[in-house]
Amino acid sequence: MKICELTQYGIFDTDLAYPDKKRSNDRLVDCFEIEYYIAATGKSIVNGRNYEIAPDTVLCGKPGQFRRSVFGFRCYFLHITFPTDSPYREQLEQTPDFFQIIDKKAYRKIFESLTAHLVSEGYDPESDFVNARLLELFYYLKKDSQNNLNCPEQFDKNRYRFLPRVLEHIHKNYQRTLTLKELADLAGYSPNYFHHVFRTVMGKTPQEYLTDERLRQARWLLAQGEKPLSEIAYECGFSSQSHLCARFKEHMGCSPGEYRQQITENYRF
Repeated sequence: MKICELTQYGIFDTDLAYPDKKRSNDRLVDCFEIEYYIAATGKSIVNGRNYEIAPDTVLCGKPGQFRRSVFGFRCYFLHITFPTDSPYREQLEQTPDFFQIIDKKAYRKIFESLTAHLVSEGYDPESDFVNARLLELFYYLKKDSQNNLNCPEQFDKNRYRFLPRVLEHIHKNYQRTLTLKELADLAGYSPNYFHHVFRTVMGKTPQEYLTDERLRQARWLLAQGEKPLSEIAYECGFSSQSHLCARFKEHMGCSPGEYRQQITENYRF
């Protein structure tokens, strides 16, 4: 069963693709472009509207839009075309251009497993595995379009204006110990109140978010080659290799070594 056509897919890293550029030029979007950000401090500009991108946010670009980006980010991406009468085309047309996802583990699993399969097996539009993952993705996009409560547009409100600053601080300093007081001071709140607001808006505690960021970085390093686990643990802010392995298996359901074996062979950017 073919439900759509994937024209491009993979992982995009602006530091690798454009090491000497800070932004892209305006371009006309000619298909649906879904980007799931795994590390980001930049911006995406869609039809003149600025979106502050951050990890665990999704952009859904649509045909006919004009886009440009302010670099530094890494993301999974899918470029998709549909038959004109496809119900999924209509669904994506109604999806917000940009939003904070709700079920982060579900999105991560979809994009990681789909990308790994496409890279290792190649793209077959009739593949049951590929189409099952795409249908799962469309389901979550529809669900978040209807029920998303944590849209980053809330960051423009005075109450949440501190969040981009705090998230950027976490993304830049995940390798070292970050205390609740340090993050709360950056936000201008007491530790207890900051903890409450952060968890309400982000759906997780600051420590859980920090752990997720460290694991994202660990997965990225695992996908790059044969760097020792002890070195990856140190670079990602874990106290030891065993600490990394325990957290990794808890969140991913497999060991770092098993993950590396599944994902590293033929990544394309």
